[in-house]
Amino acid sequence: MAFWNLASSEPRRQHRFLLSIPLLEGYEQYLAKTVTKPAYTISETEHKFLGNTYYYPGAVTWDPVTVQLVNAVNPDGNLSLYKALYNSGYLSPDQAADVFGINALGLGAGTPNKMNALGSLGSIIITEINGDGGTIGTWQLNNPWLTNVKFGDLDYSGEDLLNIDMTIRYDWASYGSGDGPPVSHVVDNAFDSVVGLSTQEI
Repeated sequence: MAFWNLASSEPRRQHRFLLSIPLLEGYEQYLAKTVTKPAYTISETEHKFLGNTYYYPGAVTWDPVTVQLVNAVNPDGNLSLYKALYNSGYLSPDQAADVFGINALGLGAGTPNKMNALGSLGSIIITEINGDGGTIGTWQLNNPWLTNVKFGDLDYSGEDLLNIDMTIRYDWASYGSGDGPPVSHVVDNAFDSVVGLSTQEI
């Protein structure tokens, strides 16, 4: 039965979500404005035979997620994202003046690397909720790191809230339906049994 005929079955709503970025220093959930949910693309390989074209699925690529936050004074949004950059392994030119030596911070010349970049954000979780605040679905971004940060534009003629826009790359997303935890894979029982039969037959 369609949701408009059954009150207990309702559509998901855009404004009912919580965003958790656990290791972003000073970040608060209420500062989130928008977030795109994970999406994936499967590449294709074509094969031509006798005037026909056949397609085969290839590699799976998860699309980047974009996040918009309110750039608050306290916690300082600029500072939080600026620290995340340095926590990813980046050193500015004035800090890495002696490339082969040790600088004032006790660090050698550094560049962003995946291990440190992952440690600057932690596992990002997008929680979809219902009208009562109950969890109806959870997305987890695995191995996320920042690829782009914009601190917003200043304008004497504007009165809008200043925002921070972030683009996040990750290896894959896990999803959990209802209040269950996110899982890396979901196998339908019927599909699992079919696969099992075909495997035994082979």
